[in-house]
Amino acid sequence: MKPLQFYRLAISLSSNAVSEQAQRTVVGRLYYGLHHEACCRYYRVNPTANPLKGRNRHACLAERYNQSNDATSLKVASLLKRLKRFRALADYELGQMYLDHRQVTAQRLMDDATEVAKRLLSALDNYSSGEAQDGCKCPVTR
Repeated sequence: MKPLQFYRLAISLSSNAVSEQAQRTVVGRLYYGLHHEACCRYYRVNPTANPLKGRNRHACLAERYNQSNDATSLKVASLLKRLKRFRALADYELGQMYLDHRQVTAQRLMDDATEVAKRLLSALDNYSSGEAQDGCKCPVTR
């Protein structure tokens, strides 16, 4: 499957996501779809780059984008980290959620994550245009 299929599913689910569980699920699908897309595009641009470190692959990918002096790459890193934070809240904070020292609902978290995800996809298009292929696999060390 293509990584952006997760993203598209999340966008389609978001319009009918009225339960907290559905809203939290949307946030997770947004993140994972764009994480995988960002990984595939990174290796498209940097085909000889070292593999990501397995247990820390999410942080490692953001750091790779962050190591560039290119404004677009830095924007991808920042948005990817932000979306990862939203995903962590949605998955692990089952009680009250706080974002930037303010309490947020699952609806607000989903709305904010959707906005960040759209900006991240735009930044990824500027970094390397064209959707990742089916079955895109990023090199990871175990």
